[in-house]
Amino acid sequence: MISKIDSPQRRTWVEVTLGLVLLTATIPIVWTLILAFLPNRAIVDSGWQFTFWLGNFATLFDDTAFLAQIRNSVMIVIGAVVICLAIGSMTGYALSRLNPPRWLTIPALIITGFIPLIPPMTLIPGLYILLGQMGLLGTVAGLVLVNAFINLPFAALLMSSYFSSVPNELREAALVDGATESRTFLSVMLPIVKSGLAATGIFTGIMAWNEFLMGLTLTTGGSTAPVTVGIAGLLQPYAITWGELAAAGTVAAIPIIAMAILANRHIVAGLTSGAVKG
Repeated sequence: MISKIDSPQRRTWVEVTLGLVLLTATIPIVWTLILAFLPNRAIVDSGWQFTFWLGNFATLFDDTAFLAQIRNSVMIVIGAVVICLAIGSMTGYALSRLNPPRWLTIPALIITGFIPLIPPMTLIPGLYILLGQMGLLGTVAGLVLVNAFINLPFAALLMSSYFSSVPNELREAALVDGATESRTFLSVMLPIVKSGLAATGIFTGIMAWNEFLMGLTLTTGGSTAPVTVGIAGLLQPYAITWGELAAAGTVAAIPIIAMAILANRHIVAGLTSGAVKG
């Protein structure tokens, strides 16, 4: 009897708490959108006046360096996602289904778990020298490799969990029918875990798009940098163009929001939907 009385009250408190959390998280986003459409004089003015103005966006897109930075970020995301999906899916399949020897899996798992725990700043000197020797310092290709290196361990472990959720009978049936291991991986197992591929790719894309430290230290800025570094460059010592800064943040947030929506859809999708028919 008491539980029935308390249940609606608990539900109400939960809803109120979630509403407050959502409101707290939404306020900075809404405020950034408002600032993006205001001229700087209206932002710094002591009074309040809302003048819908597209000049901040026009100024950004007239800047060839900012457009180059967006292009760089897009290329970094595409390259990192392709590498992580290609290598991560093969690694995850091997860890999940091929039962490699312990002398190989244990060091691999230790390295995989250790890399995300390392502060990124400690990797900067080694990566700087390595990319310089390879002739990739300050290039998009270099940032693609760095982002792939950072995100690959998680991608491999995530794909391993997806492959482990697929009934092993499907792989055994393909092998019995005469398919090779590589054919089984490409034609049978990989299509089944397409939801996992999508979730892994979207996660890697979000992490690569938001990456800032490597882009700041491994490039010379300007048209060689990603968009996150370009946004930080709008913070000048003597003048901060708040409108342009908010507009740049709005432009950079659109792909993240789109990828987050896609991630939510694919993560909750069935892993083996349609794999076994009754």
